[in-house]
Amino acid sequence: MRDAALVVLGYIPFGLAAGAAMASTGVDPVLLVLSSPLIFAGASQLAAVQLLGAGAGVALVAATVAVINARHLLYSAALAPHLADWTAPQRFAAAYLLADPVYALAAARWESADGEESAAEKRAYYFTAGVTCLIGWTALVAIGVAVGGLIPPWVPLELAIPLTFLLLALPLIRDTPGLVAAAVGGIAALAASSLPMGVNILVGAAAGILAGALVMGREVATDA
Repeated sequence: MRDAALVVLGYIPFGLAAGAAMASTGVDPVLLVLSSPLIFAGASQLAAVQLLGAGAGVALVAATVAVINARHLLYSAALAPHLADWTAPQRFAAAYLLADPVYALAAARWESADGEESAAEKRAYYFTAGVTCLIGWTALVAIGVAVGGLIPPWVPLELAIPLTFLLLALPLIRDTPGLVAAAVGGIAALAASSLPMGVNILVGAAAGILAGALVMGREVATDA
């Protein structure tokens, strides 16, 4: 809970900005607040509300959310070995809570523990962190919806989310392949930033995985 609370504090600017931006769409404020637990992913939640406010159909909204959240496929694949002995309902519940910061917290915790934690301890950490982030994010969005108009337009709130996740991701980079993957992925995502619906994130992920795999393969070949 302490780890997740620190993340929520870092998300204050982005949460308030997201709430304020969604309030300007004209969608019912109650629906805006309820969209947080319905779509527990800030970027896709904001996109979905903006599309609904513009009169887009449900199919387009669902497709947009699916594309933006496709990065969660990578998150789930990375965490899957740690969830092998979880029951199906536990894995489904974990999938619901698999937001960016929850993944970063769990991955860092479990990898540093290196098998020292039991399955029950892993579940306790994951679900406590996930629920804390969910409650915190919902509260921030609600506050942003209520008082968003008071935030000065010159405040660079859009920088909050990348800086926060950068701080979460840095401890996961522990070797040369990881460093290369992060650098190449970041550069590729930035270069493809003009692509719609967050596709640049997928481009960066693919480029980073490929670069990291190449470096790892070369290291293995050298050691052999």
